[in-house]
Amino acid sequence: MLLRRCAQLFVELDQEPRFEFMTLLNGGDGIDRSARWRALAPHLCEPVTITLAQMAALEACDREQPKPLDELIAAHAESDVTALLEAGLLLAESGGDSDRFRRDATLREVAWWPPAAIAQAHGGWDGIDIQARNEVGLMLSTEQMVEAFGTPPQHEYRRGTETVALPPPQLRAFDELLARRKTCRNFDGEAAVNAADLATMLHRVWGAIGTLELAPGAIAVKKNSPAGGGLHAVEAYVLVQRAEGLTPGLYHYLALEHALEPMQTLASEEAARLAHRFVAGQHWFANVPVMVIMTARFDRLFWKYRRHTKAWRVVHLDVGHLSQTMYLSAADLGLGAFVTAAINDREIEPALKLTPMQEGAIAIVGFGARAATTTTLELDDLVPTAASQAARAAPKD
Repeated sequence: MLLRRCAQLFVELDQEPRFEFMTLLNGGDGIDRSARWRALAPHLCEPVTITLAQMAALEACDREQPKPLDELIAAHAESDVTALLEAGLLLAESGGDSDRFRRDATLREVAWWPPAAIAQAHGGWDGIDIQARNEVGLMLSTEQMVEAFGTPPQHEYRRGTETVALPPPQLRAFDELLARRKTCRNFDGEAAVNAADLATMLHRVWGAIGTLELAPGAIAVKKNSPAGGGLHAVEAYVLVQRAEGLTPGLYHYLALEHALEPMQTLASEEAARLAHRFVAGQHWFANVPVMVIMTARFDRLFWKYRRHTKAWRVVHLDVGHLSQTMYLSAADLGLGAFVTAAINDREIEPALKLTPMQEGAIAIVGFGARAATTTTLELDDLVPTAASQAARAAPKD
C-alpha cells in the first residue's frame, strides 16, 4: 500500500478545559486541563488528537510523493501509522472512492490559502437549533450577558475630544428607502410572494446585467452589486415555500438567463422542515416564503486569487453587498427581508449536492410579506439620533 500525507495540515497545542470521565474516577473534578496536540486538516470536519511520535510519522510522509506502508512502519510504530491512516491524516493512494480522499483531492485542485481552508472546513455547523438551545438555557439573554461579562464596549466610539461640526445631511427619496430597510423577524405564514416580485428580486440582486470577455474563456460579469475581480463567484439557490407559480422545493437561479433550474420538488411540510434546519432553528426566519442560500464557488474565486491571503474575505464581502441590495429591493417592493450567517452549512452542502471545499454555503437571505402582528422583537421603536433629527428639521429645497 502507498501512503501520502493529506494536502493541508495544521497542528495546534490545545489546552482548553474538557470533560474527562476518568478524572472523576481518580477523584478529580471531571475536567481535563492538560495540553494536547491537535491536527486540523480541511478535508476533515473535526480536529484529531495526535502524539509527538505520530507527528514525526506525518513529517516523514510526503504530501505529493507516496511512500510504501512497509517503509513507513519500518521507521515508525505500526500503531501510530495505523492511527493516522484511520484518522485520515495519512491517505492511501488507492482510496479514490472514499469521501476523505475526494475532499483532499478537491483541496489539491482548488488554490486555497491554507488558514482560510481550515476556517471554512472547521467553522461549519451541523444540527444546531438555536431556539432549542434558548429553551434549555444554553443561550444567554442580553441581561445575562451584561451580568456575566459586564457592559459591552460603548456604542459611541470616540478617538479624541475635538469635533468638527458637519451640516445636516440632505434627505432625498433614497433616504426614505433606506429608512424602510430593516430586518423582518415576523413573516406572514400564509402569504405567497407573487411572480412579479419574485422575478424582480432575483434579477435585481443576483441577475447579470452584462458580461465582458477579458481573455479566451475568462468572462467578467456585471451585476447590481460589486464583486471581487468581477468574478461574481456567489451562486443563489432558492428554497421556495410559497411563491406564485412555483411548486415548493429547491431551485438554482441562472444569473445570465434569469431562469430557475428545478433541483428538488418538496412537499410543503418538507420545505418547512428544510428551511428550519437551514437557518439553525431560527423559527422567526424559517417560515419565510422565499429563502435564498448564497454559496461561494471557491474554484472560480481562487482561479484568480490563488492561495491569496485576502480572497476568502472577498467572498464574504460579496455576500454582504448582495444582502444589502436584497434588503433595499425588498424595501422598495414593500417586503420584509432578513440575512443570517447562523446556518447549518454542513447540512446545506449535501442537500444542495455541493462539492465540499469547491463550493460552500456562506449566508442565507429571505423575503416575503410581513406578519400583521409581532411575536418576535423587531427594531422598530428606535430613539432617533441628533443627526437624524437635524436632517428632518432642515429646510427642504
